[in-house]
Amino acid sequence: MDPQPHDLVTCPYNPAHQVEQYRMHVHLNKCSRQHVKSGKTTCPFDVTHVVDEVELDHHVAICPKRGMLDTQVYVTDNDHRPVVPVVQLPAPESSDDWENDAQTSFVPDPSKKPHVIQKIKGATASERKKARAQFTTQYKPLE
Repeated sequence: MDPQPHDLVTCPYNPAHQVEQYRMHVHLNKCSRQHVKSGKTTCPFDVTHVVDEVELDHHVAICPKRGMLDTQVYVTDNDHRPVVPVVQLPAPESSDDWENDAQTSFVPDPSKKPHVIQKIKGATASERKKARAQFTTQYKPLE
């Protein structure tokens, strides 16, 4: 029987640690960093299963969480579905000719100045202030 979320579970790294089941994965993450050379490893199916490295192969073979992986990887029923071939439909006829519909792209008029106050780079504060005043006097809102 699986432990309930609030049941106390003993830490595999330190038997003095009693942790609630729902917090066990957090505790094992912290405790495993303190016991790097303990010779224990984590089960690939469940992070709360920590076993000795020499027992890992045996644990993987009998792990109760392995069933979830086996049902997803292997076909467990004999209900094989037949392969349905893909039918290629002919392309529909179209009267659109994109080559003839091409229009010229926008070309800006170089004689018109942009209505943007430009920031002058590399100028002193007084030069920037003078240029900003000049731009604002030249600026005329679009009507």
